Amino acid sequence: MSTPLQIVEQKLDQIPRDKEGVRAWLRLVYCAQMVEQEIRTMLREKFDSTLPRFELMAALDRVADGITMGELSRWLMVTKGNITGIAERLSEDGFIVREPTPTDRRSFIVRLTARGSSEYKRMETEYERLLEEIFAELSLEESDQFMGLLARIKEGVQRRHED
Repeated sequence: MSTPLQIVEQKLDQIPRDKEGVRAWLRLVYCAQMVEQEIRTMLREKFDSTLPRFELMAALDRVADGITMGELSRWLMVTKGNITGIAERLSEDGFIVREPTPTDRRSFIVRLTARGSSEYKRMETEYERLLEEIFAELSLEESDQFMGLLARIKEGVQRRHED
């Protein structure tokens, strides 16, 4: 029986060469999913945590004074409903505090606690170590080329919105 990777590789081989954009996109998405799965596994095994929790804590680490739930949902590009459940559990674990905003009692400002900041730093260290290990397969020159190609793709997408 074929593995998912073998199936994807077979499918990529069947896409005609004149559809290189499709081939490149599918390869990029699949590689990103593989890396994301490694991150999820590491967070679960080492910290009994999830990627959404890590991402929420990472966002809060960037704003020491806190951020509203609405701003947080925009930063993370998810609904407030998704953020609320994660925030409740992080609050119960003592990693974040939610305080009403001074101007609108229906809105909350969320920030990391000292305990949350410490736990996030531990996760961040392992996250970075894992990514360095995964990308160690690339030489510095290859990494520079890869980053340049990704920048060109990003610029192409941005140009589509300028017209």
